[in-house]
Amino acid sequence: MVTSMKSSHRNSHAPNIDRRRLLQGLGSSLLMGTMAPAWATQALVVPPQAAKNEGLHLASSIKNDANGYQLLRFTGSEPKTQTSGWRGHQAVASSNGRFLVSVARRPDTQLLIEDLKAGSHYFVDADDERHFYGHGLFTPDNRWFYAPENDYENVRGVIGKYDVQNHFKKVSEWDSQGVGPHQIAFLPQQGEEKHPVMVVANGGIETHPDYPRIKLNPETMQPNISYLDSNGQLLDQVEPPHHQLSLRHLDISSDGQVWTGAQYQGEIFESPNLVYSHRLGENSLTAVKADDTLWPQLKGYIASVSCHPNHDTVCITAPRDNLITFWRRSTGQLIAQQTLADCAGVCAHPSLPLFYVSSGSGDLAAFNAQSGEKHWQQHFAGIHWDNHLTWTVS
Repeated sequence: MVTSMKSSHRNSHAPNIDRRRLLQGLGSSLLMGTMAPAWATQALVVPPQAAKNEGLHLASSIKNDANGYQLLRFTGSEPKTQTSGWRGHQAVASSNGRFLVSVARRPDTQLLIEDLKAGSHYFVDADDERHFYGHGLFTPDNRWFYAPENDYENVRGVIGKYDVQNHFKKVSEWDSQGVGPHQIAFLPQQGEEKHPVMVVANGGIETHPDYPRIKLNPETMQPNISYLDSNGQLLDQVEPPHHQLSLRHLDISSDGQVWTGAQYQGEIFESPNLVYSHRLGENSLTAVKADDTLWPQLKGYIASVSCHPNHDTVCITAPRDNLITFWRRSTGQLIAQQTLADCAGVCAHPSLPLFYVSSGSGDLAAFNAQSGEKHWQQHFAGIHWDNHLTWTVS
C-alpha cells in the first residue's frame, strides 16, 4: 500500500552471523518485486570466532545504482528496500519495532514511513514553506515523532511535532532556538518522565530552496547546542568557540553527556577543533584532546557521532579524509584511527562491544568499540550508503 499524507498545517566481538544462513537469506530475497541484485547476494565476511545465528539489524538511506534512492534495512539476514525517489539522510526506528522513517535531506520535503507491522508504507509532506534537514526522533513511548525543519522565509529553524497514531500528522512546531537545526536527540529519561529534554544541534547556516546548497550567511553564522523541555522551551544553550563551526551531528551517552561534531565553514587549513562534549548546565563546550594538525587533515568535516551505550568510547567519522576516529569518552582522548574510503554512517551495537561503519563507496565494516580494531569489512557493489546508520532493534 502506498499513500501520500499531508501535514495538518498544509491541509490545515563481531556481529554473530551464520554465514550459510546469511547467504541463503540474501540469495533468495526479493527486492522491490524482482530478484535481489548482485550486491544483495554477497555474504558479510565474519571472523571464525563469531558465534552463529545472530543477524544484523541495521537501516540506512542509500543510493542503488540500479534503482535509485531507497531505504534499506537488514532484518536478521535479509536486506529489504523501499524506494523513496529522493535522497534520504537518517533512518529513524521506533523502539517498539513498528516504524522506520527515512527523512529527506534539505531541500526535500517528505518523510517515508514504513509501517513494518502493517506491511505498508506512505509519504508525509512538509508544510508549505518548510523543508526537512534529514533527521528525526521518536519519543521513548513512540507517541510522537519530531523532525528539524527550515522555516526558510523567516530564516528560522523549527522542530515539527508529528502524531504517530494519526499517520504522522503534524500537530505543532517549536522554535529550534537557532538557524539550520540538524540532528536531535533526547537526554536519558529521569524517573517516570515520558518526554525527556531534547538536545538540538543548530548548524547556524541560512539556506533557501531557491538557492540549492548555497550557504547564505557564512560570515554571520550563530551555531549552537540548545536544550528544550517537553513544551519546547529553552533550558540551556551553548555556542562553539568559533562562529563558523557549524554544529550538525550529535549523540548522547547513557549518562547524559552530549558529543557533537562540527563542519567548519572557514578556510580548511585554519580549521579549529571539530569535536566537543557538553553536559546540561556547563558554561561551555569541552574540546577533545588531539593534535591541532588533525582538524585540517579531516578537511574540517565531521559526518556522524556515536556513543557506545556500554563502553567508554565514541566513534566519529570524517569521510573527506576517509578516517574513522575512536575517542575515550571520559577523558576526551583520541585512542585509535582506522581508514575506510568515504566513511560516514556509524552506530553502536546495543550490547556487544562493536561499532558499525558504512561508506558512500559501498562498504560496511565492524570495529571493536574498545580498541578500534577492525573485525570485518564487506563491499556491496552498486550501493552508496548515506551519511547515517541506525541499529533498529532496542
